[in-house]
Amino acid sequence: MDGYGKIIEITDNEVNTYDNTKISCIINSSLKRSEINQLGKFNVISEDTINLKLGITNYYLHRIKELPKEKFINDSIQRKNLKLNFDVFWHTLNENYAFFKERKLNWQSIREQYKNKLDTIKNELELYEILIEITDKLNDEHTSVRPTEDIMNAYEEKSDALEETESTANLTIAELEENILNKYVKDPIKYGKSLHGNGLLNYGVTENNIGYIQLNNMIFFSDYGVSDSLFGYDFLFAYLNESNQNPNYQEDEIEGVKKFMSSIIDKLKNTDAIILDLRFNYGGYDAVSLEILKHFINSRTKVFSKKAKTIAGYTEPQSFFVTPTDKTYNKPVFFLTSHQTSSAPESLLIASMPIKNIKIIGSRTMGITSDVLEKKLPNGWDLYLSNEILANYNGDCFEQVGIPPDIEIDYPKEEAQFIQYLARKLNNGDEAIEKVFELIGNK
Repeated sequence: MDGYGKIIEITDNEVNTYDNTKISCIINSSLKRSEINQLGKFNVISEDTINLKLGITNYYLHRIKELPKEKFINDSIQRKNLKLNFDVFWHTLNENYAFFKERKLNWQSIREQYKNKLDTIKNELELYEILIEITDKLNDEHTSVRPTEDIMNAYEEKSDALEETESTANLTIAELEENILNKYVKDPIKYGKSLHGNGLLNYGVTENNIGYIQLNNMIFFSDYGVSDSLFGYDFLFAYLNESNQNPNYQEDEIEGVKKFMSSIIDKLKNTDAIILDLRFNYGGYDAVSLEILKHFINSRTKVFSKKAKTIAGYTEPQSFFVTPTDKTYNKPVFFLTSHQTSSAPESLLIASMPIKNIKIIGSRTMGITSDVLEKKLPNGWDLYLSNEILANYNGDCFEQVGIPPDIEIDYPKEEAQFIQYLARKLNNGDEAIEKVFELIGNK
């Protein structure tokens, strides 16, 4: 695969994917040949070239003569080798991570810095602590290591990480979302369930005829029968586990949000403006973001491009265009943002930049704009990292710095402080929503 450090082996009976670095080749997944569409949609371009489409992205694969078997890590003892796992971790990021400069981390120095520590560690828990320490230096929410459950439990027990944040005894995000919705909208309509356990897509009309849409994730628009008792990351991983078995999962997400957005836009067509509140949206799929944007434009528009980091440089940039739906909303639209707005909603904001009737109100977003590249370490742990540079129609990238608003509100960066800040202010009116009323002249 061009970029991404992946090899796909397709035989008559099975399909294997491998994570490949300068020093290693590790099997990531194995499927029956009949299940190949779980990886995406394959299209044979020529005898030696295949296109793979997943979500909005095209990946290109070129035939190689044989697998690099000399780099295979199969031996069970070798797979548990602590230093080898660190080396594969380091090389994977070295070859694929795109933002060392932006994140102000000298990656070459990391090996020297941790060389002595690696000589003294005795078990996987200590290795995990080192990898967390390193990924924390990047301050990139898309880059992390997920160990086996026993190591995670041991780490949490050791670090007393049954997190009692300052928001524990106060308002939750779900309660805050609900309070804002009920303050401004009489009899709101709610759909689905978000990461926070509240509605996924909530909407209605304010007393002064402004449409209000609260969009709390860019995922969860398909019904996989996940237990209602789950919320937070337990809900997310259960949902992903179900969706990963569906080869059309992204198309299903698009169809889900399309159905609801078409209905909402029709119901809000006589409003004077629309507010799309993204302040509590922690991400999902870019395909969902672009489907939403289709309802707010009136002509085919180039919205952004992206390219992936490779060992030698970058892949060829891919440009992305959005075509409007049959019925669109072209009156003033206001996107509300906070530092918690991250990942897929940031793609929506970047994509909206050429659209003149859309304005952003709030604070800079988190600044994690790459897709998440999923990798395996030899011991079976998952490694996630940012490997794509997404740039707006002018070629600007907002990784780490976040997307700037047109009208700034200085929200606190920390989640708990942000929640309490909004909660305190709400009695006198939400600053961002009240600013929209003022701009539209409907205050």
